[in-house]
Parts: sequence; structure tokens; C-alpha cells
Amino acid sequence: MNDMHLVQEIDRYLSGEMDAAERAAFESLRDNNPEVDQMVVAQQLLIKQLESHGQRKNLHQKMQDIHQRMDIPALAMEAQKAPQRKILWMKRKTLINLAGAACIALCTSLATIYFTQNASHKSTVAQYEDVKRELTKVQNSQKALVSDINNKNARRGPVNPGNFGGTCFAIAKNGLMITNYHVVAGADSIYIQNNKGEAFKAVSIFEDITRDLAVIQVVDSNFKNQNIPYSLKTNNIHVGEEVFTMGFPRDEIVYGKGYISAQTGFNGDTAAYQVAIPVNPGNSGAPLLDNDGNIIGIITGKQTSSDGIAFAVKSINLKRLFDEMPKDKLAKKDLQHQKSGLDHLKRGDQIKKLEDFVYMVKVYNQ
Repeated sequence: MNDMHLVQEIDRYLSGEMDAAERAAFESLRDNNPEVDQMVVAQQLLIKQLESHGQRKNLHQKMQDIHQRMDIPALAMEAQKAPQRKILWMKRKTLINLAGAACIALCTSLATIYFTQNASHKSTVAQYEDVKRELTKVQNSQKALVSDINNKNARRGPVNPGNFGGTCFAIAKNGLMITNYHVVAGADSIYIQNNKGEAFKAVSIFEDITRDLAVIQVVDSNFKNQNIPYSLKTNNIHVGEEVFTMGFPRDEIVYGKGYISAQTGFNGDTAAYQVAIPVNPGNSGAPLLDNDGNIIGIITGKQTSSDGIAFAVKSINLKRLFDEMPKDKLAKKDLQHQKSGLDHLKRGDQIKKLEDFVYMVKVYNQ
């Protein structure tokens, strides 16, 4: 497929001109070819910019039309026949009417642009899905919630499975974990659960809404501190580099493998990567690692219009979060000061070591 034909196919794909078979074949091409996928994302951004430019030009033309209408020859002819006071009154009346018309036209145009862009924004947002897992639709009463928190058998966790679930992973020996902000936002109670089914009470101690990150602290005396085996890698990863993740889209840990497909995330977000990797509800907050077992990102969501396209906050944002956190909250051996012990291991051995540091997050809301 030459470049001209590929551009034509992208136009047909974005305009909805492809039939179901053609669309499925083209989406398969996107999933397997990062360059094609980047061209599609770039074309989407260009279309949005052109639409916005057209709207601005339309508004400018309307204002010019109103300005030209203000120069009315009839006003000059009337001025030759009427007394000076009447001329001033007519000028004032004409200007008031034209000003009113201009205001109405301006408000109408701005409203049109607002609703158009708002509708476009809603359509765009609908293509992005936060991959937190809905565990139950049953709402807990305050009494039941307090009972859960005070439960002496805390390692088993509450009987109710919780409202939402995600993934977190250790960032320090003292029980600090990182996850997505949208996983724990508004939580009344938080538990983390390891791959053995043991649950531990946790609380959110630091949140970064802009970067969609949250630090939670285990507050359970039964939790055993361990030295984390991986390190934080903050420099950019090349497109095409292989990566993997481990998370909890189900009640046991799940491994996923893929590659970096773009240096920017959803809608060109420079703080995130686009990753060709399978993610499902429950993967929010999962670590994204390179082949050497270094943390390079945190899974945040996926694109609903195409399977296998996920997004991950870049690890440099985790480094910035460390810098912003109160120093008394950090351990001496946190993720940014830890050396990796996974770099020379086979993937199976890496996974065995990682399983003890990746947890399911269970969130309880009233």
C-alpha cells in the first residue's frame, strides 16, 4: 500500500465510508503497524484543527458583514433633510440597533461554536475508557462500612467485594503503593489484596489529579515490608520497544505483553504513552515495565473504538510526584533509589518476583 493510497484509506476510515469488513481489516492494520496508527491519530488531530479554524473564519466573516451594514447610505441622505438634533437621534438609534444585532450575532456564533466543540469533546471523551473494574452495584450502608473497617479479620478483607477495583504496585518498602487517582477518588474505604487472597487496609495519602496518580499507604500491622526488586526508568522509551504489564482484570493476576506504539497518549497527551497491549477493566494503576523489569509507566485507560490500544502515564510523572510529596512520607529505599534485580532474569522469573509487589485495589463507596 503506497502512501497516497494509505492516506485515502485513512480518510475513508475516519469518515465512516468503510464497510464492516474493511473497517475490521484496517483496525487490524493499525494494531499491528505503529506507523499507520500514528498517521491515523495525526489525521484526527488535523481534522479537529481544521474544523476549529473554519468556525473562527465563519465568525470573522459574520462580524465583517455587520460592520459593513453600519455604513448605510440612507443615513447620509436622511441627514441632509433632517435637523441636527434629529440626525443625532437617528444616528444613535441606528447604532443601537446595529450594536444589538452585532451582539445577537456574536452570542449566536459563540454559542454555536461552544455547543459544537462541546459535542465534539463528548464524542472524543467517549472514545477513552478508564479501566477500573466495577465489582458490585450494591451500595454499602454506613454501619456496614464501619463494621468492615473495624473487622478484626482484616487480612480477609470485607465480605462485600467492593464497588470498584483496580491495580496498584509497591513503590517503597514501608507499604507505599501507587495507583490511578480515578481508582480511589471519593473512596470511603480502601483495601489491597495480594495474589494469595490476603487483604490489607490502606488509605490514600497523596493525590495528583492532573497526572491521574494517587499514593496509598498500607495501615495494616499484618502487612510484611519487603525490598522492591525493580527500579524507576524516567527517560523516554522508543516506539516499537517491547513492554509488559501485570494487573487484576480478574481475581488473579494477569500478564500482558505489547509494545510502545506512540510517544504521546490520548489526544496527543505528551505526559503519556500509547501502548499496543491488551488491557481490561481492573488494569488501571498497573505497572508498565520494559524488558529489564524497569517501571516505565502506569496503565490509565484504553481507547474504546479500537481493541489493543491502551495508554500509560510516563514514569517521569511518578518521579515528579515523589518530588512533590512530603519527605516524611517517603522511605529511604523508595522506587527512585532502588536498583533493579530483574534485568538479567527470564520473563517467567521476572513475573514470579513481581507477583509479590502487585496488588488488587478494592474501593468501597457509600
